[in-house]
Amino acid sequence: MKVTKEKIWTWYLPNEPKKIHHDAWKKSGGKWIVFDREDRITALVEALRLYVDAGEIVGAKSWNGDPSALNVYCLNRDGVKTKMILDRLGAGRSRVWQYDFAWHKNIRKPLDFAYSWSFKFMTILRSYGVPGTINLIRELLIPGKARRKHGGE
Repeated sequence: MKVTKEKIWTWYLPNEPKKIHHDAWKKSGGKWIVFDREDRITALVEALRLYVDAGEIVGAKSWNGDPSALNVYCLNRDGVKTKMILDRLGAGRSRVWQYDFAWHKNIRKPLDFAYSWSFKFMTILRSYGVPGTINLIRELLIPGKARRKHGGE
């Protein structure tokens, strides 16, 4: 499994990526989002390693903070299988399914959608605090701000 750490996320991808057609991903690609403490997410990532390497899990990424979150990617058709893997590995109940591109499908389950976004925001807030969250949002919303701040363009 290849591990790539970025500022906000750490990615976990198979050494040999599974080929998924872009149109299929746009229509039914998504993720199980698991919310938990950083130590529990780290343990879950280690347990997922075999599934990622075997190609049973498309890939995953975890939030670099505590509390943390883990996105476990799959096509909708593999969602039940992926959920069963997460159950077997003790992922806990604080999780939700969300489509990546098919937002109209997310809206069909408004409680899941609201739950997901509220937990995402709370995870960021509790990880970075109020000032850090404001700075992070500013960096993400103002193109080029982070580059200028760090001596880029």
